[in-house]
Amino acid sequence: MSNELTVTNCNSLAMWDDSRKLEEIRKLFAPNLTEMEFQFFVGLGKASGLNPFTREIWSIKYDKNQPAQVFIGRDGYRKAAQAHPEYDYHQSDAVYENDEFEVTNGEVHHKYKLTNRGKLIGAYCVAKRHKSSRPIYVFVEVSEYSTGRSVWKDKPATMIKKVSESQCLRACFQDLLGGTYGEEEMIERSELTPPKTKKGDVLANKLNAAKGHTIEADPVNDQEEIVIDEETGELAKKEQLKEIHDYLSVKVFESGRLQKALEHYGASKLSDLTMSQAEDFISILSKLTDKE
Repeated sequence: MSNELTVTNCNSLAMWDDSRKLEEIRKLFAPNLTEMEFQFFVGLGKASGLNPFTREIWSIKYDKNQPAQVFIGRDGYRKAAQAHPEYDYHQSDAVYENDEFEVTNGEVHHKYKLTNRGKLIGAYCVAKRHKSSRPIYVFVEVSEYSTGRSVWKDKPATMIKKVSESQCLRACFQDLLGGTYGEEEMIERSELTPPKTKKGDVLANKLNAAKGHTIEADPVNDQEEIVIDEETGELAKKEQLKEIHDYLSVKVFESGRLQKALEHYGASKLSDLTMSQAEDFISILSKLTDKE
């Protein structure tokens, strides 16, 4: 098993020195970055050993007058932290109103039964460096982050635990992960509700057939403001693309399966979807997530 991890890490590091791969990475996972910002992104990717093609790390420049933001997925934070020579341990869990929960000087005492836990309050995470005398403790409230839609609506505990874990590991390993964000921390709030549709049974079958493997997705470029005429079926709204990415962040599919799904709509990437196609895709992903 250790040999497999070594090979994987070597392959991840090799891509950051491959000029052809870098060109592809820049186009797919770091669009619109300046040369200096991209070099920082590459340096962080190499130092952390993270792989953009498995959604462990990516970067988006929202405003040309503002610095680009680097995002790391929860699994990316875990991978980078656990590979750090000073990593000792970390643990996270969700907290509900009926739980017995107490924190004394950063030491957590959490006790609960699996029934009648009440309303979800938030989540905590503790992480410790090997040479540190005490662990880092982080608690986040669900009310500060939940959008109340898509995955936040279906799996709020899963999402808020991701936030706590990302923040805690970033704080514990600031020397490596400082200046990055978890995608769950930066989701734009919206009242958009996943639409209901009877279409897409064929696509749902295609996606279900690949359950249990990783998926490659093109990142959403928030810098583009898309004007939509629903009558003409023009390109999807950026809020719809965000919602699709919300689902893809927790729903796992075989590598390349997304491309086959997009071919079902006659699109080459997510941003090529029309508004009606995006609605259909969101509905399908919502149903597939509910089945888990």
